[in-house]
Amino acid sequence: MSQRIKKQTSTDHFSAKASELAHHPQALFVFWSDRLKWQLRVRALVTVQTSGPEVDAVWQRVRQSAAAGDYIAPAAPGTPLAQPGAGAAPLAERHHLAILTAQVTEIDWLELSASGHRRARILAGSWEWLTP
Repeated sequence: MSQRIKKQTSTDHFSAKASELAHHPQALFVFWSDRLKWQLRVRALVTVQTSGPEVDAVWQRVRQSAAAGDYIAPAAPGTPLAQPGAGAAPLAERHHLAILTAQVTEIDWLELSASGHRRARILAGSWEWLTP
């Protein structure tokens, strides 16, 4: 992992996850491949960007899609409704799109095998074998 690994995605900046990540910017992603018998645990630091040229550029692409309504709804995702279909209110004039950027800080790799398991910790510029 000699290069820094970064991944970006978008979300509603009023969502619970955006608020949680803004206050506690650490995340752990867990992946499993049944075909390879590999488990990856990926630690990352996450930033939440709610304005600026990069957010504006992403919004220009999203606003042309069906997903645009998700970012101009009047209430935050997960807000309780009185009944199904309720909550159809005027759309906001400003979008709520935010960019989440995850910067990988560590990968824990585990391979399960009948001939013996293997495990390693991978950091930027280094790695080490671990007891599975």
